[in-house]
Amino acid sequence: MELTMATVALAFKEAFYNAAKELMAEDPETESVYVAFGQPATFDPDEIISFGSVGAGQDKATLGTNRSREETLTLDVQISVVRGGAEEAEIEASRRCYELLRKLEYHVRVTDTTVGQTVRECFLTSHDSPGATPEEVMHKGRMIDVLATFTAKARIRN
Repeated sequence: MELTMATVALAFKEAFYNAAKELMAEDPETESVYVAFGQPATFDPDEIISFGSVGAGQDKATLGTNRSREETLTLDVQISVVRGGAEEAEIEASRRCYELLRKLEYHVRVTDTTVGQTVRECFLTSHDSPGATPEEVMHKGRMIDVLATFTAKARIRN
């Protein structure tokens, strides 16, 4: 049985992850960004995009013989940037985080709106950043995180 018969959650997450890897690799300005599916294997890179929690909710869509469902998916994407330096490095790290977020957002909103034909639509629906380096890592430099949530819609037909 094909996995997408019950949910497209994993297919959506994989397609978005693969698109982000390709998107970062094809641009000399972002080719060193480490893109991870889940928890990164290493935290050595200065710029990391990790694809984390995926969730889904379903509602009935039609009452025909296929009993199709409308699925709403959410995917959490964490962007982490580290820069050496003092307070000014936090501004630089914050700018880079949001630059990477804008690149992902533009891709799913304009370039590949179906995220590899896994969903009907996908949009950035929220993002949050503590906006400051946690004290426990401040001795290594400045680190800024942005946690973004992308929401997608899909029709499950089988």
